[in-house]
Amino acid sequence: MMHRAWVILLIIIIVIFALSSSVCGVYWSSSVSANSSHWSIYRQNTNISFNLSSSVEGKISPVVSRFRILSPYQCYYEEIGANDVRLRERTNALEGSYKSTDEIKLQSTVYPDEIDILVDKPVGTDIYTIEYKNEKWPVFLKAIRTLTYSGQQINNRDFEGNNGDFVGANFLYNHEFSKEQRSVIWLQRLNATVLATNDSILLAEFKPTKYLGYLITARTTGIADLSYRLRDSQYDVKHQNYPALIEGEERYYGNYDMSRKIEMRSVFEKSNDTDDEADSWLPCCYEGWNDMIYIDKKGFGTGAKGVFDCTCYKGTTKA
Repeated sequence: MMHRAWVILLIIIIVIFALSSSVCGVYWSSSVSANSSHWSIYRQNTNISFNLSSSVEGKISPVVSRFRILSPYQCYYEEIGANDVRLRERTNALEGSYKSTDEIKLQSTVYPDEIDILVDKPVGTDIYTIEYKNEKWPVFLKAIRTLTYSGQQINNRDFEGNNGDFVGANFLYNHEFSKEQRSVIWLQRLNATVLATNDSILLAEFKPTKYLGYLITARTTGIADLSYRLRDSQYDVKHQNYPALIEGEERYYGNYDMSRKIEMRSVFEKSNDTDDEADSWLPCCYEGWNDMIYIDKKGFGTGAKGVFDCTCYKGTTKA
């Protein structure tokens, strides 16, 4: 009986134009499937420049209409997303005094013709190398919000995310509440690499160069739930997700004055195709054997570890 192994590489790049010629939406996706595992990627962005400024101040109070009293209620909702750079906020308030200001700036650009998807399988090895290079779809998002409330009850939630990293805060059941919040999020570029055989995916790396900065000062009289997560660039093949490098959750009950500052940054050096000769050298004296990718290690065999562990280099630098 013959068993047939297979690898599927599906690459889809589609451009969709909106009704306005000055704005276009673009997305691309790809998947790599082996007998026992699967990996996929989906990217979407838009050429856009967006600015918003708003200010609200007043009383949330009952309204009398034709012998009926309508209960007061206020709702505020916003959501922005571009190439997995995200901002969400929601506020619900009952009777009381309310004041808020908002400033949002978003800029994003797409260059669909510059994305390179390369597939390589050297002779003598069963490992496929799939590289996604030079996705330069930059996004810049800046948001500032102030909010002051006193009354029956207010709930406020916010979420800032950047390609798997996020910061979030939920302020619930507050009678007195105020906050000043600032967010700066940017995405510069993305590279990704997948190593796979017919049987399984060996390695997948998702490598966006990105930044998320978050600053908040708040006074709360109810419940405050605070959370954050920094995502690993290495794909967990078994669970088919990207695990957290660092994450945390906090909860506070009662009256608090709090301040919180979080910065997350990931930088991956951009590969230079003109330096093929330099890139072909093994990383002998930068983390040595441990820094080499799986395919390089396999090509030289485990017995080569002693050659590439920088022992000889360290020996020549001793006085």
